[in-house]
Amino acid sequence: MAARRFNVWRLQLCLSLLALLILSACNAVSVPTTTPEATRRALTAATPSPLTASPLPDEPTPTPFIWPTLPPSPTPVCPDAPRTRLIVQERGRVLPDDPRPVNVREGPGTDRPVKAIMPVLSVFMVLEGPVCNGGYSWFRIRYEAVEGWIAEGDRTSYYVEPYLPG
Repeated sequence: MAARRFNVWRLQLCLSLLALLILSACNAVSVPTTTPEATRRALTAATPSPLTASPLPDEPTPTPFIWPTLPPSPTPVCPDAPRTRLIVQERGRVLPDDPRPVNVREGPGTDRPVKAIMPVLSVFMVLEGPVCNGGYSWFRIRYEAVEGWIAEGDRTSYYVEPYLPG
């Protein structure tokens, strides 16, 4: 539940920053308003003769705003699993949202035997992954003296989260 609230908050923050960027870009661009007749007169008056040097402009030419190209959305490793969040060579932690423990298995799959069980709020080290199998993103982890594979989450929720120092 807390992870879902965090994702909603993060989405609202990104949308607010994007709206602020768009509004500031709209205010930064100025377009001169002239009539066709005024433009023709200005061009004929400002056309230098071949014998005279062209005068320097009094005002700098505004630089046009160019929209940045956004990177593509991250593609999930497993189409049926949530976007991966765990980081290889960093710590992770079992989330308290679900009171059930997380199974550490011998390999990436629900058909593999369980080697250990990690209770809620257990901290582990991520060694390898992700590997897609059975609709889950699997990571090889080390929990206490046991190395094995855990699923990061399912379609509706995460079981674990990154647990970064600090």
